[in-house]
Amino acid sequence: MTMPAFARNLCSDNRGIAAVEFAFIAPVLILIICGFMEYAYVSSARTSLEAATMRAARAVAASNCPAQRPAIMQSVVNNAMASTPRVPGTDIVIVTKAYSSQFSDVGEPEPFNDANGNGRWDTGEVYTDINGNGQWDDDMGTTGSIGGAGQVVSYTATIQVASLFGFINERFGSGQAYRIEASTVIRNEPIFRNTGCT
Repeated sequence: MTMPAFARNLCSDNRGIAAVEFAFIAPVLILIICGFMEYAYVSSARTSLEAATMRAARAVAASNCPAQRPAIMQSVVNNAMASTPRVPGTDIVIVTKAYSSQFSDVGEPEPFNDANGNGRWDTGEVYTDINGNGQWDDDMGTTGSIGGAGQVVSYTATIQVASLFGFINERFGSGQAYRIEASTVIRNEPIFRNTGCT
């Protein structure tokens, strides 16, 4: 049995095949392109935040006016991140922790007497309250402090960066935003002269 002429013509007609192939490939291609753009955008925002946090820490550590240091720190980071779209209603949060003059104290727990030898602090065990908050902490830093002359201070800045392509973050991320964090540690100048304070 021979194939009818219209069927032979239909099978041999290649017109429009490129459009059909593109319809199959386009969604995947668009997803890949948008994914790369989103990744590059978030990576760029993270790099900017890291650089801004380091600049702010250096500016604060060298400031001769302790009263102005929190405002200097916030201003430097805000200015550096001004062009990065944030989630509406969110601010850049900067958390500081002051330590002694030793970098080795950063992130270390307050010393304690491990009476039962289990390697961790338990209620009732004697400890040294380094940060003076009345409780044992797994980080001896004084939260919210920018420290005094010669003290080591850690700075952690956090920003909620808005997603470029909401459908990418909804499908593969955690919603409409990326929480980006950057940290740095620096020692304050050994002497503050309190010049330039108003």
